[in-house]
Amino acid sequence: MNIKQNNFFKKSLLSLAVAGAMSTSFIASANTESADDLETITVTASRSPMNIADSLASQVVITRAEIDRIQPKSVLDILSTVAGLDISTSGGRGQASSVYMRGANSGHTLVLLNGVRISSASLGSTNVQNIAPELVERIEIVKGPRAALWGSDAIGGVIQIFTRKLNSGEHFVSANVGSEGYSMINGGVGIEHGDGFTSLSVEHEESDGFDAKDDNETDDDGYSFDSFAINGQQQIDKSLSLNWLAQLDKGDTEYDSSFGANESEVNNHVWQLGANYNWQAGGVNSITQFSVSQNRTSNIGYGNGTSKSDGTKYDSRRNQYSLLNSSELSSQWQLNLGADLYQEELKGDAEYDKTKRDTTGVFAHAMFNDNKLSYELAARYDDVEGIDSETTFNTSVGYQVTQSTQLSVSAGTGFKAPTFNDLYYPLNFGYKGNSDLVSETSKSYEFSVKSQFDALSIAFNLYQTDIEDLIDWSGSDKDGNVTPVNVDDVEIKGAELGANYQGFGGVHQFNVSYIEAEDASTGKQLGRRAKNHISYQFDTTLAKADLYAEIQYKGKRYDYLFGGTVVKLDSYSLVNLGVSYPVSDNIKLQAKVNNVFDENYQTSSAYFTQERVAYFGITYQN
Repeated sequence: MNIKQNNFFKKSLLSLAVAGAMSTSFIASANTESADDLETITVTASRSPMNIADSLASQVVITRAEIDRIQPKSVLDILSTVAGLDISTSGGRGQASSVYMRGANSGHTLVLLNGVRISSASLGSTNVQNIAPELVERIEIVKGPRAALWGSDAIGGVIQIFTRKLNSGEHFVSANVGSEGYSMINGGVGIEHGDGFTSLSVEHEESDGFDAKDDNETDDDGYSFDSFAINGQQQIDKSLSLNWLAQLDKGDTEYDSSFGANESEVNNHVWQLGANYNWQAGGVNSITQFSVSQNRTSNIGYGNGTSKSDGTKYDSRRNQYSLLNSSELSSQWQLNLGADLYQEELKGDAEYDKTKRDTTGVFAHAMFNDNKLSYELAARYDDVEGIDSETTFNTSVGYQVTQSTQLSVSAGTGFKAPTFNDLYYPLNFGYKGNSDLVSETSKSYEFSVKSQFDALSIAFNLYQTDIEDLIDWSGSDKDGNVTPVNVDDVEIKGAELGANYQGFGGVHQFNVSYIEAEDASTGKQLGRRAKNHISYQFDTTLAKADLYAEIQYKGKRYDYLFGGTVVKLDSYSLVNLGVSYPVSDNIKLQAKVNNVFDENYQTSSAYFTQERVAYFGITYQN
């Protein structure tokens, strides 16, 4: 598991990120002993390109090829089988959703789109259902704290989604129809310009949906989404390259509400401009990367007699400036130094006490690899305007016991800064923010074993996370208004076991995880999080047809409602089946059935989930 000298510097950051599309979904299958062997390059765990086999972080990489086999209708379909991830929804696509990584809260998972934070500044969470899976090239998931590199939110882990990239002249068009009035059409093309490329992708998707909530409003809750993505790079000379990206998502969704609006218009955008410069000084190779980007999350709530022009408007924006320098000090040592500036702003109808906030972070990250021994250490300082500063760290040590097996231990801290809603929410229906809040903080420890044999990969992780000063809207101010307070402590203990085997007629992936995420004061499992998770995936090729089968089991969970009511949500099992058949070299037919046995289940109280559905599609690609 040697880090190859100068391998990191042969290409720009973006070029190496493209190489990350060539990976297996569970753990790296690349044999690093030969330079000719295929390598899986990731960037999320270290903020710089490195072979996943050399990383001490617990990672999962899901490629475009795997996304095609799964045939997902939302990003949640992709994430649902990953060990340590639990998902809760309030209906179908376009409805509110939460991803709980390793038992932590949904806001404790940092979600990035090509390195750009895409969470709402007001809510502090990300609804990944708004992202079209057809426009995704790959997803990198890092489990465990990564605040020492990324700052706030990265307590449970980081999910980074990369926009689709197409080679020069490559193009595709795809169409799907299915249950509940579902239809989708998308396409893309890769354009070459000198020593560079630009990918363009578009998608339109709509559905009549299903009744989202168990209440008196029994109509179907449909949606319509339009998405556009552009991703490009230009090599100026052998040292300098420029890159750019933009993604626009616009949608109209219906939902059930006990009062007020029951429709919303979503307008989200992300854009980024960046430059990478390769340079050398004193025999040390370095890459310096600078980027400027913006994320905007906008929503208009209307319906139930309120027109869209008179609807309630929410808008949050984040300007992001990042500077990173990565230096290979020797064949064994790599050093990363970086700085981030986030400028957040709220706009809309609600009159917050404060609508702007700046966060500045600086960090250093050192990595060492010498045959059997690997080591990494990262530290970061964040100054969040309006609240206390935070210092976080990550450290890991790995030892190559045999050529096929590595043991590692790690420790890290994290934090989540209070959101604008937590701090400055204006008085409304008896609720009001609390500007005296401090950040939620965490300490984590992990033991890992990774083994890679000819046809079998095995990984085992044992971890513990303690979270303090958790923010809960359970306090009251001098006027009797409900207000958030730093009151809760959480203790999380978990174990994950995964295996990937190629044989017995195909590829088998098995994941099992056990998570105790408890309120330290009561010993109760946190809401909407199951303790037991099991998933099995199988894919094979038979008579040219690619076959895919997926089984998921989720244990029981509890939902804690306003007023102290506790609702038990039963365990459930899901079976999903898919097939893809190539009619020619360029055309393939696809079919997918989700929830084959029509399981009736809930992931949050009073909200329905999708019944058995079927989809059919055709794709042309060249």
